[in-house]
Amino acid sequence: MSVATRIAMVLSLAAALAGECAPAWAAQPYEGFWASTKKDCRDQDSANRMSIEGGNRLYWYETRCRAGEITADGKQSWKMRLACEGEGEKFRSTPRVSIAADGRLVMQNGPVGQAKHQTYVRCEIARKR
Repeated sequence: MSVATRIAMVLSLAAALAGECAPAWAAQPYEGFWASTKKDCRDQDSANRMSIEGGNRLYWYETRCRAGEITADGKQSWKMRLACEGEGEKFRSTPRVSIAADGRLVMQNGPVGQAKHQTYVRCEIARKR
């Protein structure tokens, strides 16, 4: 067996083992479909609904954001740097997202809404995109 063949075999084996040991990309606890109330979960026209998908994409009624950076800020809290678009404007936001003990999502300094502190309940319905 040539040296090149042996090296190729070792590299193939190493790649296979690395794939076995690599962690699966699990959904983050904050991912999902959320609304201000359970009633808003059922109302497809509600501006009080949002979804967080793929760990870094946040969607509201007329606003879409992508997180360029997410850092842990406690056991169930994260700080995000968002680039957003909504109502024809582009802007940035730096919210803190956390999961409360009761399972609600709490967003401080969020990119939408009048309040700097918003609380959402998890919706049990599937979101169509």
